Amino acid sequence: MAKAQSKQRPLQGEREQTEEAPFRSYALDRAEGPRFHVRLVEDTQRLYPAHKHDYFQILYFLTEAPSQRIGLTLHKPVPGTVFFVAPMVPHQVRFDQATRCVVLYFDLDFLRPGVPRSHPISELVRLAPELTPFAWQNHLPFNVRQDQADRVERALRSMMRQASADSVYATEVIRAELALMLASLCQDYEAEFAELSAKLPIVGRDSGHMRRISEFIGENYIRGPSLDEAAHAVHLSRSRLCALVRQYTGTTFNMLIRELRIEDARERLVLTDDPIGQIAYGVGYQDEKYFLRAFKNSVGMTPTAYRMKQTKAMAAPVAGRLSASRAVPSAEVPRREQ
Repeated sequence: MAKAQSKQRPLQGEREQTEEAPFRSYALDRAEGPRFHVRLVEDTQRLYPAHKHDYFQILYFLTEAPSQRIGLTLHKPVPGTVFFVAPMVPHQVRFDQATRCVVLYFDLDFLRPGVPRSHPISELVRLAPELTPFAWQNHLPFNVRQDQADRVERALRSMMRQASADSVYATEVIRAELALMLASLCQDYEAEFAELSAKLPIVGRDSGHMRRISEFIGENYIRGPSLDEAAHAVHLSRSRLCALVRQYTGTTFNMLIRELRIEDARERLVLTDDPIGQIAYGVGYQDEKYFLRAFKNSVGMTPTAYRMKQTKAMAAPVAGRLSASRAVPSAEVPRREQ
């Protein structure tokens, strides 16, 4: 990605930082062929910092969970929420102790051997239409109904069993289950996809611009890039960049940067024991007092009060949820909470 040659000026009270969101893979090595993996995540508390990877990822939530950020969009999972993370899309994933989530990832050539990996997602949907949810992730809420959840969970259970099976046919069964699960969900949302296609074509000038904008901001919001630097990096004029950001997010470039930082801080307050000053620095503020003011203006309370409130709210239901989840074998997908 192109970068501005001139040194940019950080926002007031915020620090200058040179790191970008890394390319990070939590997947197995490709040495033995295309990757596929599925697992149930529970009884864990973890914040995966902003990162991106070269495989497709599906997150299926059986419980409520902390907010997740995909691209520039923040999502709050509920039982039955499905997230589709396309390759090279910056995202942050957060789990708390009460979260139960099935994480599945796969390479394109696992699902579709012979389809080149070089195509962008907007082009891939023409060659592999079952991947359409990955193109529309931030435009539709994929919160499945009970009948859809039953179908998804059956497919996930089957893939988990096959993944641990000693069978020469297991890979083909997994590939078929994955394709059927995705294609069935596409049929469920076919009308919504058609309506969106008429309003926001996934193949077109704006889609490419927004992909570059999303990648740049997702990788750089902590260090506070200037508008000039962002415009240079995504090959747009300042006015065109501002217009696209407002059209697709409803806010300004600078406000979007601040919102992403404050949301990042909120999650770190809940999911880590880091001191307030360390969190402030971690999300881009070199002045802790400035961070405290910005946080209170945005959230309505101080970081300390927010941490105490969220910790108290989480404490009561955790014990009951965890006792129920421990009764479920680790190789099985429990039913989603009603």
